[in-house]
Formats: sequence, C-alpha cells, structure tokens
Amino acid sequence: MMSGLDRRNFLGAATAAVLAHGTAARAAVPSETVNVAVLGCGRGSSLAGFFSGLANARVVAICDVDDDRAGKLCGQIEQLSGSRPVHVVDYRRLLERKDVDALAVATPDHWHAPITINACLAGKDVYVEKPASHNVREGRLAIRAARKHGRIVQHGTNLRAAPHYRRAWQLLAEGVIGKVLMVKAINNQRRRRMTHRADEPVPAGVDYDLWMGPAPKRPFNRNRFHSGWHWLWDYGTGDLGNDGVHQVDLGRWALQLGAPRAVSCSGAKLGWRGDAHEVPDAMVVTWEYDELLYVFEQRDFTPYRMPGHRLDNDNIFYGEQGFMMVDRDGYRVFHERGEVGPSFREKWADDGGHYQNFIDCVKSRRQEDLLADIAEGHTSALLCHLGNIAYRTGKRLEFDADSETFTNDQAANQFLSREYRAGYELPTV
Repeated sequence: MMSGLDRRNFLGAATAAVLAHGTAARAAVPSETVNVAVLGCGRGSSLAGFFSGLANARVVAICDVDDDRAGKLCGQIEQLSGSRPVHVVDYRRLLERKDVDALAVATPDHWHAPITINACLAGKDVYVEKPASHNVREGRLAIRAARKHGRIVQHGTNLRAAPHYRRAWQLLAEGVIGKVLMVKAINNQRRRRMTHRADEPVPAGVDYDLWMGPAPKRPFNRNRFHSGWHWLWDYGTGDLGNDGVHQVDLGRWALQLGAPRAVSCSGAKLGWRGDAHEVPDAMVVTWEYDELLYVFEQRDFTPYRMPGHRLDNDNIFYGEQGFMMVDRDGYRVFHERGEVGPSFREKWADDGGHYQNFIDCVKSRRQEDLLADIAEGHTSALLCHLGNIAYRTGKRLEFDADSETFTNDQAANQFLSREYRAGYELPTV
C-alpha cells in the first residue's frame, strides 16, 4: 500500500543493514527468528530491507494492494535474503497466518491505527510507521489494544535510536542552559507542487477499494494514490504528521511533555498556491504548556537551509542561560555573549538499531524496553493532529488531556475522530 518504490534506495539501505549485522542473518534457526510481514511498498521497501538484514528476523510476506509493486519488492527481498516472501493483498489474511509473528505497517496514514488495533486483537506484534494514527481517538484505541492483549508495538520515530539525543537530553536535565522556556521543532525543505489530475479507471492489478479502506469512497486519481495521499486530508496528515512528527517527537521526548493545554496555528499554501494539495506548505503551530511554549515551524517551499543551521530539520531549546540546537548529527550549546558550550557531531545514518530494538522486545516481551512505545507514538501524533485541527478551524483551542477533547469549541471535536466507511469500522477493544 503505497508510495514510490525506489530500487536504488532500497538496495542501498538493505545491503547496509545486512553488512551492519553480519552474515549471521542467514544462520538464525527458526525457533530464534521473528517472522515479519511488511505492509506497503514505499517506506515499506526500506523496512523490508532492514528486517531482512537482522539476524533474528525474516520477512515472510509483503502486503500491498498493487500487484506490480508487491511483486518487485518480493523479488528484491529474495535477492537480498535468499528467500522469497509471499504476496498478500488483504492484510486481514496476515492476521490468520500462524507463520506471521509481527506486522511492519508502512501503509498510508489512514490505515496505520486500524491495522495496528486489529493486529493486536489477533495476537500479532506491530511496528507502525509514523504517525501512529490518522486521528486522536484511534491512536488512543491502539494503546488500549496493545495493553489489553499484551502486544509489543513500536512507533516508527527511528531517530530515537541515535544515542546522541539521550546525551543532549541529559545535559538539558542537568541545567546546561538553565530552565527551558521555549522549544522549537523545525521542518524546512522543498517539496514539489502537485498538479491537478483528472479521475481515471483503476489500473489493472490494483485493489483500490481496499486501498481506500475506512476513508470515503472516491474515484481513482493518481494524486490520491502512491505518495500523493500524504497531502490529502482523507488519507494523510500533511507534512506535520509526515516528516515534522520526527522533530515534534524529539522536542517532546527531551522534556517529557505530554498533551498541551491549548494549541493555535497560522498556516497557508504559499509555494503550493493554486495546486492540488489540500494541506498547507507553511505552518507555525504553538502548543501551550504551563511553563513553556512549544513551537513548530514548517516551510515546504525552501530549497535552502537556514543560516546557522547544519541541517534542514532540527530542534532548538531556549533556556534562561543559553540555547541548544539539536539535529540528527549532533548538538551544540551556546551561552550568553556567544560563549560555546558542549557540542557533538557525527554523521547520522540509519543503522537498523530501531528495528533491532523492536525485534529484541518481541522476543523478550519487555514493552518497557521499546525505544518508541505506542504510547509515546500516540502523544507525538496527538500534537500533530492538534496542530492540524487548529489550522483547519482557524481557532485557538483549549484541550483537556484526560478526556482528549477540546473544551472551548465543541465543533472542533469532530476532527478528533472520523466516520469509518461501512465494512472498515474500528473493532471494539
């Protein structure tokens, strides 16, 4: 299910994973191996490569509604691992299979939580890509399903596996910049415009009705299929939920922030003005906490990096005695009058640690050892959903963390869930 399959990127990531974990991947005996089914052939192609490269995991199935894409990925996994996974169209068939221990869910966003919930009810463990959900209510249900059925559910915020973040958070806890009063999460990049397209017949070999699943039934359109779905509200969560969730998660993790007491957003289509995107390319979201403000900045029209920033996306922590800039390659601390504090830099590459952590926890059954448990994933996704709702309503919204509802605008609460298409309703948990 679902976005572009890049053979070069797949083989590069997959080969690196195998080399990182050695040839032991082929030596693991079945009793030591976690059998994984990968859902989706976009981001799922990278996940399939990583899981195939782990010594104690095996990709036994590829699930996708597009026969052509699934066949190609099955062939690539066979080339990498020596064993060809089966192609399954309907994920519900995976829930019935005794040879599937865990699902790696890399479908469009609107399928993330429904699959996670149903998998937990069927006794499967889940690695679910970010964001954990398409709306707040189903994210909470995913936690309930995981806890009630004792399942291991890891969220795909894989930057948490980079060890320098923990060192940076420790410095913050020790007061390296004093009391933190503001945090920024920055998502800064160039994304192309999306041209308007006419509806067309469903391509051969595609189960489009299953692809739509819980979303409203609509004619086939290339803009709402592979990749383009990110930018349409029925299926995606915009770049706040797509890429920005990484930085949102990191800033929240650093200070152990939960739900905010209020949210507001200014946003617009600037570089995307007049095109087929439904979501904004520019956003400034503010989440209000009792003693600090958390701000998200998004600019999807910028082909350049910001002055003073090493990478396109990062976080900044503003304290009473200085500030810290943190990105996926390291961190830097600056004090008054430009005095430089502790710093670290090492080029980051995804070494597979996040996926190994999931497999280790599947085997140990220690949910507390997960790097990004579903509860953490839900809270980070929650912030993204709240930001999007503030944008769509144009209002400052006050939020009650216990009930996970807005208290000053009942109309806004409609966005906290959705109406599920007949046949694709959420189960009772």
